[in-house]
Amino acid sequence: MAKVAVVGVTDPVKGQAAMAFVVLRDAQAYAEGSARTKLQDDLMTTVDRQLGAIARPSRVVIVSMLPKTRSGKLLRRAIAALAEGREPGDLPTIEDPSALQQVREGLQS
Repeated sequence: MAKVAVVGVTDPVKGQAAMAFVVLRDAQAYAEGSARTKLQDDLMTTVDRQLGAIARPSRVVIVSMLPKTRSGKLLRRAIAALAEGREPGDLPTIEDPSALQQVREGLQS
């Protein structure tokens, strides 16, 4: 992994659940569906074992980039909005608007 962003999203049972968005260093190694699924399961299991079931993300989404501001801060509010099916709103400081599309596509897969 190269980068990870974890955001809280609305959950009908728990109220809020963690969802992880992961940028891989070697995305080609996990291009195949079964390798990607195994990695997602392994990440969830690792968090469960090291931090406990309460911290385990409900879902791990692999993306090629995360939305950041021009100063390099993650736009967690925008990521959470997309994960909940809402529009992220006006983001005048976003570094690369295509990162939002990457998150949308990751959520659909």
